[in-house]
Order: sequence, then C-alpha cells, then structure tokens
Amino acid sequence: MTLVRGRRLALTVLLALAPIGLAPPAAAQESAKTKADARRFFKSGQKAFASGRFEEAARAFEEAFRLAPHPAPLINAGDSYEKSGELARAARSYQRVLEFDEAAEQDRQDATDRLAKLTPKLAIIQFEGSAEARLRVDEEEYRGDQRVYLIPGEHDVLLLGVEGAKPQRLELNAGSTRTIEVDSLRPVKDRPRSATASKEPESDAPMDAGPSKKGGVRALTWVSLGVGVAAGGAAVYFGLQVNDAESKFNERPNREDFDRFNDNKLYTNISLGVSAVGVGLGTVLLIGDLGRKAEPEREARRWHGVAAVPLRGGGVVVGSGSF
Repeated sequence: MTLVRGRRLALTVLLALAPIGLAPPAAAQESAKTKADARRFFKSGQKAFASGRFEEAARAFEEAFRLAPHPAPLINAGDSYEKSGELARAARSYQRVLEFDEAAEQDRQDATDRLAKLTPKLAIIQFEGSAEARLRVDEEEYRGDQRVYLIPGEHDVLLLGVEGAKPQRLELNAGSTRTIEVDSLRPVKDRPRSATASKEPESDAPMDAGPSKKGGVRALTWVSLGVGVAAGGAAVYFGLQVNDAESKFNERPNREDFDRFNDNKLYTNISLGVSAVGVGLGTVLLIGDLGRKAEPEREARRWHGVAAVPLRGGGVVVGSGSF
C-alpha cells in the first residue's frame, strides 16, 4: 500500500480557502493558519512514512485530520498503523472513514476493502445504545453506538458517567463479534428490564454441562451409569478371587487363603453395593433426562440417592446425597 492521498487533500484545502475573502479578517486569518497547520502535518506524515517511521506518520496524519477533517489523512493513518503492526488502530482509522459523513463513495469503498482484510485477525465489539453514552474499553473512550476493533484477548469495558457502574471483563477471539447493549453495563437497579449482558455468536457460546431446554442427557447421568458399570466389573473380578481363594483353602487349609477369601468377599460386596447405587441412580436420572421438558429453572428438581455398603464383620455404612 502506498500513500496516494496528498493531492486530493491539498485540492480540498485550496477549495476550502477560496471563499475566505467573505469572512471577517480575524476569522479568515485563523482559518488560514489552521489549514496551513493541517498541510504541514500531512506533509510531515508523508515524510515519516517514506522513512519507515510509521507510528510517527500515523500521529501526524491524525493531527492533520483533527485540524482539517478529510478522509485522506484517516486512510493514510490507517495504512501507517498497519505497516507498524498496530492492526486494531489501523482498523479503527478505517472505521472512522465510514463514520465520516463527508467521506466520498470511493473513500468508503477503500476503507471497507481494507477493513475486510484486517477483520479475520481482530475481535469486534458492537455497542448498541445512545450515541451520547460514553464507554471506555481498556484505556480508550468510545460512543454508545460505535463499532470497536480490538486485538484478541481480554478487555475491560466500563460505562462512564454512571455511579456504581463496574467494568466488565470480556474474552474475545479473533474473527468474533460481541454485541453489547449499553444498558446492560449499568448497575442492576438501574437497568431496563429488556437489557441483556451481551449477545454472542453461537460459535462462541460456552458449552453447558447441564441439559438444554430441549432436553438431553446430563453429564451426571453418564457418570452415575459409568460408575455403576465399573463397580459391577470390579464385583465380578473380586468374585472370581473369592472362588479361587475358597478352592485353594479347601484343598489345603491355611491362614493366607482364608484371609484372601474374606478380603475379596468384602470387596465383592462393596463393589456390588456401589454398582447397584450407580446403575440405579443413573437409570433414574436417565429416565428424567429423556422425559425432561423445557423448564425455566433447571435446578428446581433434585434427585436423592441412598447407598448401603456392607463392612467386614457385619457392619453397614449408609450414605445419602442430592444431585
């Protein structure tokens, strides 16, 4: 990309200066000085760009725009930021061209094309609210109706001028767009009922561990069934060990096989108890999940389970839980 906006800006400035004779002398002198300063900053930006001092060039072009608003300095500022690796700042410069009422169709198309190349590398926040609202994203301020381009990562958003408003931290991914209603950043007591925290594309929505409103099998159900099946397998294994120890003890009675027989019998009983509870609870949860209808609150219904595990010597441990 090269800077090609010099002539157009100079021509615009000359045309703007043409009717100066109709203005009061003091106003005409002030206007002429402002235009001259704008041209000076613009030329300074061109020299810095040609020398590879892109950040310095961008600042000079932005100052030229402040003094004499015109799309050319913004396009050149964006080009300079892009060359320096400041992609978010470059995108914001191009976005300002689209927001500039006096920008010509060619300028808008140029800015749109440049934005299209940068957008996949950046994250976007689209504020929805009044243009009079003021917000701060990290260290920079924006209006309540602006589109903000940012480097992917964590960013803090704060509604300014509202007592009690707290910053909201957002995690933004490259190529994603987060829509935020400005009213959702107000303290809860001041929010309109329709305000929501933010709207995200479905692809960026977090995974929910619970069942969806349309139904589905919860992770807890699968865990319960898995524990029951695993415990059942353990019961089979320890049962085989019991038979083996009993056979060896009957062939040649000894203390070692007798203790092994009792230990494995205990483990078998424990495994059977855990298996029964896991499969039973999992079955109940599965029936509930498959027959579940949309509910406003998923936590309103709880399942209760009781487990009884035999202990060596004749005791029993009883446990209960809510899920």
